[in-house]
Parts: sequence; structure tokens; C-alpha cells
Amino acid sequence: MGIKKALFFLLDNYADWEGAFLASRLNASKGWTVETASLEKGICKSIGGFTTMIEHSIEALPRHVDLFVLIGGNSWNIESSKLNKLISTYLNDRVVVAAICGAVDFLARGGMLNDYKHTGNSPYLWRGYNKYRNTDNFILKQVVVDRNLITANGTACIELSENVLKNIDFETLDIIKKDHELFRLGYYNYLLQYEEDPFK
Repeated sequence: MGIKKALFFLLDNYADWEGAFLASRLNASKGWTVETASLEKGICKSIGGFTTMIEHSIEALPRHVDLFVLIGGNSWNIESSKLNKLISTYLNDRVVVAAICGAVDFLARGGMLNDYKHTGNSPYLWRGYNKYRNTDNFILKQVVVDRNLITANGTACIELSENVLKNIDFETLDIIKKDHELFRLGYYNYLLQYEEDPFK
């Protein structure tokens, strides 16, 4: 079985913290590779000031990916029929697609959440989206998984990572849970709860 590919889609002023937890775990695995994509090749600057080299433009993405992650930020008020079509193709091909924060706003604005249970920053923000017609399936949770679509609000980077890893069979559920609990609880509260040191 070959190495699996995760593509992280970034725009200028992307929220660097939203994908860092997930990407670091994937990239540390011998079974996965992490690559970046955007509307064009070149450089993206994060909200935190990091400069990121984009490996793939939307015009030249790899034919096969195993995971497509759209990272939020301050630039998702874009219109891109090519990106809409790409996401729809991945969803139809059963690729796991994950979106967080402003990237979920983009999905809502394009009508791509109409057939899925989902979450996001706030349904209030989407009231003017003519193509969004699924308010009954907006769920007030940090992360919502419906089939191969995973959506998260902008405060849910750890929960996003946990749910994505569970849905790509990255590791056993117990290991995934404990890894994320360590950062949710903090090291010393983790020791109290599990009575084991994860660093030993």
C-alpha cells in the first residue's frame, strides 16, 4: 500500500493554528505526505506572519488525494467555480474533505452544505447566502462529521484533528483520543485522569 496524500488548501491570511495540529500528526507518519495547494502557486502569508510556499495550483492538483483540508482565515470571501467543482468532485469520489472556520463559510455560500449535516462559526453569518438552504442541519457542535465531509468552527482545531484522524483510520481510536486529550486537558490534568505519563 502506497503513501497517502493530504492536501491543505490555503489562502492569503490563512489561520496558521487551524491546521497545524492535524498537519503535524500526518507529516510525522511514514504513511502520509502533506502538501499545500491554493488558487495559484507561489507564496501565502498566514495571519501569524509565516510565509508558506504553495506546491500546487488549483489548475494542477494531483489526480488522486486521500484527504483535502480547507483551512480558514480572512480571505474566504472569494468566488471560485473551479474550487467549488473540485470540492464537489472530491466529495463524490469519497475523498475525506475537511473545512474549518472561514472555509466552511465558503462551502455554505456555494450551496455545498445543502445535503450534509454540518457546523460552522455561526448560522447568523450565512443569512444572506442565497444558495444556502439547510439551516435545519446546522448543528451547534465544535465538529460535525457527515459521511466524508467534516466541518468545524474556528475554535475547534484540536477537535478537527481528532475527527479527521478517526475518519481516515490513522491510528487506533484509543491512541487518537489520548493524543488529543493530552492537549485538551494539559499535561498535569492528563496525568491525573489517565495515571500514565505519555512521554515515558
